[in-house]
Amino acid sequence: MEITYCPTCATSFKVTPDQLRLANGWVRCGRCTCVFEALANLMPPAVLSDTASLAAMLAEFDLSPTPSSSAALTFDSSVVPTARAHRGVWVFVSVMLLSLLMAQAAWMGRHMVFAQVPELRPALLALCESLACEVTWPQELDAVLIENSSFSEAPSGGYMVQLRLKNTERYPVATPALELSLLDLQDQVVLRRVFTPEELGLDDHLLPLREARAVVNFDLEAAASQRITGFRALVFYP
Repeated sequence: MEITYCPTCATSFKVTPDQLRLANGWVRCGRCTCVFEALANLMPPAVLSDTASLAAMLAEFDLSPTPSSSAALTFDSSVVPTARAHRGVWVFVSVMLLSLLMAQAAWMGRHMVFAQVPELRPALLALCESLACEVTWPQELDAVLIENSSFSEAPSGGYMVQLRLKNTERYPVATPALELSLLDLQDQVVLRRVFTPEELGLDDHLLPLREARAVVNFDLEAAASQRITGFRALVFYP
C-alpha cells in the first residue's frame, strides 16, 4: 500500500500497485479533478513511517486512514495518451530545434570543418556543388605571420620581393594576398602593388605549422625607382 497526494489540493489517497498499473500511474483527483502522476507524488518513507503524522494528515482531509479511498481517486487511462502525446510533441520539437541549430552552426563553420576534418572534404565539396555554394580554406589572418620580407634590385634587372610566411595554426588556412607599398624619404607611398597568391607562386592554402617562401620580380619606371627608399609589406584577404 502506498500513499500519494494531489499536487494541486494536497489531498492524500491510498493506492496499491495493482491500481497504479491500471493507467501507468496517471490518476485524477476526486476532489479537484487534477490529473497527476501518482508515482511522482508518493509520500516520502519518513512520513509513512510516522503513524501519528500520517493519521493527522488524513484526518485533516477528512479521510479515515483505514477505509480505502479508491472512490475518491479515479484511475482514468484516457489521460495517459494525452499526457504522453504532449510530452512526445515537446520532445520532437526540442530535437528538431536542436538539429536545426547544429546544422546552422555546421553550415556557418563549414570552412573550418573543411580544414580540420579531411575525411569530410569530399562530402562538403559535393554538397556545396549541389547547393551552388562555396567551401574554401578558412581565412585566418591572425594565424599568418610574415617572418621575413625584403625588397631589392634583382640581379637580372628590375626589382625583386622576397617573402616568407608561416601558418601558426594546426590546420590549413587560406593563403593571403600581399600588399607591397614602396616609400620615399618622408615615408609617403610612391607606389602600391598587390600580389595574389598565384602571382607569388604559392598554393591557395598554407600547410599547418609550415612556412611558405615566395619571390616575385617586377619593373619600375625610372622616375619612381629614384624616389624609393623603403617599403612596407602586409598580408590581407581580398
